[in-house]
Amino acid sequence: MTYRQESDMYPFVCQWLTGFLSDRHRHATIRVFDSSRKSLSRLIQETGLITNLPPEWPSWDIHVDVVGFALTEKATGLAFVECKNVGITLGHVSQLMGYSRVALPQYSFIVSPQGASDSLRSLLLTFGRLDVLHYQSQAGRLPRSIVVARWDETANCIDVGSLVTNDVNRLGRL
Repeated sequence: MTYRQESDMYPFVCQWLTGFLSDRHRHATIRVFDSSRKSLSRLIQETGLITNLPPEWPSWDIHVDVVGFALTEKATGLAFVECKNVGITLGHVSQLMGYSRVALPQYSFIVSPQGASDSLRSLLLTFGRLDVLHYQSQAGRLPRSIVVARWDETANCIDVGSLVTNDVNRLGRL
């Protein structure tokens, strides 16, 4: 199966993200949305998922392709997935970096059936510039980082062997 448009990936990515979050947040209510056609702030307002979000959430005028919420009484965790139907470039990573710096999700993924472009792989792996994936630093912890991965169209999930991030320990089993 080849995706003609990025939007063709969204239902499969939503399903995967639901499972991913459910595995990691067993006592949370998981909600996942194709959020590509509206801003994150508008989605939050329309769904009423404002509990435990930071006060600046109304300013989140960002358009993430897929967003997940892990809701508990004490916290709301966010997960972003940006989908591409071409090789992932540094420009694509920069787009998701902006979104991630604004809303500080717990997880941030960028996926494509082609995986990372040659130049991005070279920057990240050959030259070891994983720092360009960091979007949040916390004292005493590894920085939260964007995960770059190939989307396996046959299995409808991330190809674990293709992961590029310094955050793999936090991700656990994909």
